[in-house]
Amino acid sequence: MELESIIRNLRKIKTWIVAFVLLASLSFGVVVFAADDDQDDATLRVMTQNLFMGTDFPELIAAKTSEEFIQAVTTTYNNVIATKPAERMAAIAQEIAQRKPDLIGLQEAAILRTGSPAATNVKFDMLQILLGELNRLRQPYTAVAILLGLDAEAPSSSEELGNVRFTVQDVILVRNNSLAGKFRLSNVQTSPYKAQLTVPTAIGPITNVAGWAAVDGQAGGRGFRFVTTHLAITPNFDATIALAQAQELRDTAGNTSLPVVFVGDFNSVASDRNNPTFATYKSFLDAGFAEIWLQTRSVDPGFTCCQSPNVRNSASSLSQRIDLIFVRGQISGINASLVGDKQNERTPSGLWPSDHAGVIAKLNGV
Repeated sequence: MELESIIRNLRKIKTWIVAFVLLASLSFGVVVFAADDDQDDATLRVMTQNLFMGTDFPELIAAKTSEEFIQAVTTTYNNVIATKPAERMAAIAQEIAQRKPDLIGLQEAAILRTGSPAATNVKFDMLQILLGELNRLRQPYTAVAILLGLDAEAPSSSEELGNVRFTVQDVILVRNNSLAGKFRLSNVQTSPYKAQLTVPTAIGPITNVAGWAAVDGQAGGRGFRFVTTHLAITPNFDATIALAQAQELRDTAGNTSLPVVFVGDFNSVASDRNNPTFATYKSFLDAGFAEIWLQTRSVDPGFTCCQSPNVRNSASSLSQRIDLIFVRGQISGINASLVGDKQNERTPSGLWPSDHAGVIAKLNGV
């Protein structure tokens, strides 16, 4: 009887704690998420998300003179700010905190700076905003690998702004709770590709640096490698550079006996065999990789791209699947889903969280 009394008391205490936490979340406006109901050490939850830096730089590419280019810098800056990056990162943080992926590959984690004579005033840092929001939601993540991509600075036509500097990063995040109890990470690597896309502009060529970031994991005595990338795309959809980058990705980050998980924005339309970029997607299948969406959701096109550049379009305009999760080795997909593609996931201002939907998959075999 004494043991039964203790158990009853413990149950009462647990009920009081749950009630107190719920009350606190309502009082302070902090969302408190339930404890994990999915801590199977044989599964791995992964995510890929292009955060959308807020522009594809059409004004800069179209400028014919240095004067037009300088004016285009100001236009681009204003267009980026109008996409409200902080508000969008908060929405993406909600998606992550609700679904709790163990590892995340981010693309286009941009930093925008202004100032004169050098742009040192940080207007926003998407990665730091996202991490801060996740901490606020009590679902902390850590950036374990950061690949520096495009990093360019140019004068604007605004004396108030001065120079504008855009820095773009690809990042691997790990969920702190997963790192503490589910697996160990090691062998962090980052590398730019040898094949790069260089775009001519009115002030000279600009290289949009692409590459990959990787980390090895160990879970339940079994290892794996997690890699994120963002392959190039040319204005005329020529797949030559992306194909070269894809081959290099497989020859470098994929050069391991470990099971491999590739995630990212591959800029290859997996949902349309007639698209010129499909060749890049097919090159992964021909090399023995399986795409998780095709493996688990073959009847659903899984469109991930793209919303309007101002992310304010009323109806979703996603019409291509280019954000992908590939696996090779003793790993298979259990399920996959999209995030950020539904009307109820839009921000308070009515913005889509990104011009890309994110993809989350649950994998087994690790």
